[in-house]
Amino acid sequence: MGGDHSDAPGLLPGVSNKKKPVDQNVVGAFALNSPKEQGLFKYEPIPAAELARAEALPPPPPPTHPPPPQRYRRARSARRPAPAKSRSGAGHCYRLLGCIRTKDYGIRGGDARAARLARGNGCLDVLEASAPYAEFELGTHSSAPCTLDDGTLLSRVEGELPWLLKVLSIRNCTPCGAHPDLQSAESLHLKDSKIYPDTNHKPKLMIALTPFEALVGFRRRAELAELLARTPELAACVRPEAQLLLHTCTDANEREAVRSVFESWMRSADVVVQTRKLVERLRGEHQASKASGPAWLKKSQRAVLQLAESHPQQMGAMLPLLLNYLLVAPGEAFYVAPCEPHAYVAGECVEVCASSNNFVRIGLSQRIDVEAAITLLSYETGGPDVEFGRLAHQGPGTHTLRYAPDVADFEARVTTVEPGGCFELESFPVPSILLVVAGSGETGVLAHGARSPPRKHRYTLVPGTALYVTEGTLHLAVSVPSGNSGPLRLVRCCENLDGVLQTVAET
Repeated sequence: MGGDHSDAPGLLPGVSNKKKPVDQNVVGAFALNSPKEQGLFKYEPIPAAELARAEALPPPPPPTHPPPPQRYRRARSARRPAPAKSRSGAGHCYRLLGCIRTKDYGIRGGDARAARLARGNGCLDVLEASAPYAEFELGTHSSAPCTLDDGTLLSRVEGELPWLLKVLSIRNCTPCGAHPDLQSAESLHLKDSKIYPDTNHKPKLMIALTPFEALVGFRRRAELAELLARTPELAACVRPEAQLLLHTCTDANEREAVRSVFESWMRSADVVVQTRKLVERLRGEHQASKASGPAWLKKSQRAVLQLAESHPQQMGAMLPLLLNYLLVAPGEAFYVAPCEPHAYVAGECVEVCASSNNFVRIGLSQRIDVEAAITLLSYETGGPDVEFGRLAHQGPGTHTLRYAPDVADFEARVTTVEPGGCFELESFPVPSILLVVAGSGETGVLAHGARSPPRKHRYTLVPGTALYVTEGTLHLAVSVPSGNSGPLRLVRCCENLDGVLQTVAET
C-alpha cells in the first residue's frame, strides 16, 4: 500500500508494488509538499499562508475495512522488561514539556515542524530564524528528559519509559549508521561509555509527515552486482575476490558475500578519490541527459550527487549505491531493526524508538567506527515493508490508525478528529504520551453525559501540546469545536500492547 517509492515506470526493487496513487492535493499533518518529478525531493520552505491552509485540511480517508496485519519482519526482543507502571497511580494526566535539538542537518527557523511544535509545547521560548531545528523529543532518556509543567522531571515522578517519541525535521542527510542490538549495546558500552552511553538496543518506527526520503538496508545481491558492473568507481573500491563471491553466492551465504563487499569498501583507501571521479562523471552525464539504466539506478545516481553536495568533505556519498533508497508518502511508515544501516535524507516525520542513544556511524559523519560497523551490521538485504497503519478505531468524525511493529518496546497510534467530533481517550494498561501534531481542540468534556473530570485534566490542545497519561481508566474526552477550519491530529505512543496484554493474561 502507499505512495511512490521510486521513479516511474520502475519501482524500487524489494518494495511491494501494490501501490495506490497519492492525492497530492490532500495536505495536513500527513501531506505538505509533493516530490519533484524531475528528481529527488528536497525540502523547500512553505509560505505561512499555505502552511495554515494545509494544516487545516483532512488526511486521506481511512480504509472502509480492516487491512491485513502489518508485515514487519523482525522478531521481538528476547529481553522484555515488565510493563512500566505509574508511580502516581492510575487515571491521571499531566502536561509535558519536551526538548528541542538543533543539528546541522535540521530545517531552519519556523519552517521546521519540530520548532513549531516545540514553540507550541512551551519548551522553546525564542524561535531563531537561522537555527537548524532537527528534533523535538518526548521521553525520559537522560540525554533529553522531558518535565512536567512545574519543572519536575517526568522520570522522577513516574519512572523510566522504555521508548522515545520524536518529531524530526530533516533538510540535509543525517549521518548514516546503525543502532546496536542488546548484546552489541552492552559490549559497545563497556568499550566506550562516552560514545555508547547506555546498554539498550534501539529499534525504531518512522511515520512520514511529508514526502520523506531515506536510505535503509542493503540492496539485494542482484542489484549490488549490477551496480558494481555499471559503476567502475564503486568496483575500484571493492576487492576482486569480494566481487566474485557476490556473483557466485547462494541464498545460504548471501550475507557473507554482502559483508565482504561492504567491508572491502569501508577499508578501501581509494574511496575518496573514486567518489570524486564518480561525482564528476555523473554530473556530466546528467547535465548532458546521457544517464542510462533502469529508473532505480538513475535515482541512486541522483542521490549520490545530492549527498556529495551536502557532505562534500565526508565519506559516504557512494552509500546510495549500497543501500536501498526509499521515497515514502505522508502517512506511510517503515520499521528499522537494530543492526540495520540507515540514514534520513530529507523530509519530516514522527519517529518512535526504544529509549537509547547508541549509534554506530558508517558514513556522512566526521566520526566513523569502521570496526564496530563491520561487526555490528546484520547484512540482510532488501528494503523494509512500507505501509499505512492499521485501522484501530472509526467513529463519527474520528478514526485512529495503529502502527505496531513486532517489537515489545513501542507502538504508535494516530487519531484524527474532525470539527464537531469527539472521542473518549482509550484506557491503556501502561503509561502513554499524547502529542498534538496539527489542529486544535480541548479535553475535559466527557462522552455519555458523565461528570466533568478534575480541572487539572482540562487542557486546550494546540500543535505541540503533550500530555502524559498514566495507565488505567481516565474517562477523558477530546473534542474539536465545530467552527474549526480543520481536524485535530494526535499521535499517542506506549509500549506494544500486544505484548503487554499477553503478559497480563499470563499473570
